Amino acid sequence: MAPGAPHRRFSDKAAHLPLLLGWRGLAGIRVTVRHRVLEFLASYGEKGYNVLRAAVEATLNSPEAGVRLGDFSYREVVRALRSRGVEYNPSMLLRILERDYGVIETSYHSGNQHWWRFVDLAAVVDALEDYERGEQPEIGGDLGEEDEGGEEEPVLEDPRITVLQAQFAALGIDEVYEKLEKLALKPRLSKQDRLVFSKIAFEYLDLIASLYEKMSEYEDVFREELEVLAKTLRLASQVARKMALAQKTRVARKTPVRARPAIAEPGRPRSLEDLL
Repeated sequence: MAPGAPHRRFSDKAAHLPLLLGWRGLAGIRVTVRHRVLEFLASYGEKGYNVLRAAVEATLNSPEAGVRLGDFSYREVVRALRSRGVEYNPSMLLRILERDYGVIETSYHSGNQHWWRFVDLAAVVDALEDYERGEQPEIGGDLGEEDEGGEEEPVLEDPRITVLQAQFAALGIDEVYEKLEKLALKPRLSKQDRLVFSKIAFEYLDLIASLYEKMSEYEDVFREELEVLAKTLRLASQVARKMALAQKTRVARKTPVRARPAIAEPGRPRSLEDLL
């Protein structure tokens, strides 16, 4: 919902937030959080609004049963966005909300989960509803003003993330994956197949493994890319095992079988001389 749209509460729970939260903090703190939220929305526009609203919806509509490690998780925000037809990755804006604006804070973070809690959920809801009515922050100078081109300023990505995105795009992983998949499905590899795999192994696999390790540090951002890289490495391992087995078989066929000396059983003569 864009600024100026008709006022609408997120859910029935929003009306009772002061009771639910126990008025977490003094009124002055709530005003501060409210202004920080409005500054964030003025800077990041519709994308920032969608991500923050999705986080609030995930919090207010969370199931009462089950273990929760915070107010909302990364996966819940993604689901809330998709339910409204929004497909972009919210990770960077969530990081900005935490690092630059102090609106949320990490409550739990592991290899495959990231949870946050709101510093003051009631103030965030107030700010979102003010933003929907078209209100702008009274502090922060010219925040919210458009540049000369009249276009919304794009969110500045983490430079490291930008580099990894460029490296992944330049890698041509789809072509590598397709070749490995064909090799893995073949019952027997020809000489040309072995040359193709050799080229992949020496020119691409180190890059793929290195990129996987670096992207793993930003799992929330590169979840899909990591899955593709992992599948590619598993295919490479499968083809390598097939080649190793075929090589052992070829070596075994070329190795001459040496006759072993006869071993006499106890009590049995070894030759005619032993009988005499």
